[in-house]
Amino acid sequence: MPSIARLAQPADLDALVRVGEIADPRVYTLPRSRAAVQAAIEHSAESAQRSVDVPADEHYLVVLEDTAGALAGAAAIRATAGSQGAFFCFRNDVIHHASHDLKISNNVHVLSLSSDLTGHTQLLSFFVDPAAAGRADAALLSQSRLALAAVDRHRFGQQFFASLAGWCDEHLASPFWDALGRRFFGMDFIAAERAVAGARNRTLIVELMPHYPVYVPLLPAAAQATIGQLHDEAHLAYDILSGEGFEAENYVDLFDGGPILEAHASKLRILAQSQLLAAQALTTADAPLARPALVARSGACADFRCVHAPASVHVDDGIALLPPGAFAALRIAPGERVLVAPL
Repeated sequence: MPSIARLAQPADLDALVRVGEIADPRVYTLPRSRAAVQAAIEHSAESAQRSVDVPADEHYLVVLEDTAGALAGAAAIRATAGSQGAFFCFRNDVIHHASHDLKISNNVHVLSLSSDLTGHTQLLSFFVDPAAAGRADAALLSQSRLALAAVDRHRFGQQFFASLAGWCDEHLASPFWDALGRRFFGMDFIAAERAVAGARNRTLIVELMPHYPVYVPLLPAAAQATIGQLHDEAHLAYDILSGEGFEAENYVDLFDGGPILEAHASKLRILAQSQLLAAQALTTADAPLARPALVARSGACADFRCVHAPASVHVDDGIALLPPGAFAALRIAPGERVLVAPL
């Protein structure tokens, strides 16, 4: 049986609590306490049961089940960021200063408090236990969120983004936070993250963070150097998302200056290249034609499941030929429609 990405279930509670305990809070935004994990599972299940025409506050929690059936990771997708307010970040801006008398002209890098990403679909809370899963499984987990969006486009927006953890030093301190956020919050990085519960839509962000542009050249050199830089453990997520079509350029995280990756749905590989086809059994004759693919169960959102599997796609006939293991993992019968995206 291949590894499977699926929506979280109540029975996953204990395993998800354990996953949260081993994930570094400076890097990963998974819920930590048992109550928070349970609330996330319940919100995901309730979201999956909704009939959605326009995306709102739906939040879907996906888990990675390894080949032995053990839970090895989790990730989430939020239908609209800031659905109960606004999602805040820093926008990279340039202010032009010029003196005609002195014949001096300068472009100055500034960071401006922004809510531009409010209403966009957000990928978040990605974590894979490195002791239990490899790179391919990590890719499956991350990609499954886009497969979920591709299966039912009405549930999600046209713009997607993901905020990745920023760089920290050998003492696990964030130079960006120490130079900027600490001066307004008066607390260390982890305490501030706990205060906002990992969110970027809390009113206290507007109350405490600077409303005027922050002139980057006035920040310490160490803080400037970390703007848009990744935490060591965030490179895997960055590589996977970049491979799907995400790009980082316009925004950085409020707290640690980490990059925020964005993409329009039309630029995302899985959303742009996937097809809904009828699943049929892969024959011996077609086996040499099968190519690696992401295959997801369509139909009811609550039944969503996703795997990597070889598939022989016959677009003209409207079918995808899959091996027996894919049928078992997806819990489908021949003839049922599946989403197929090439890898």
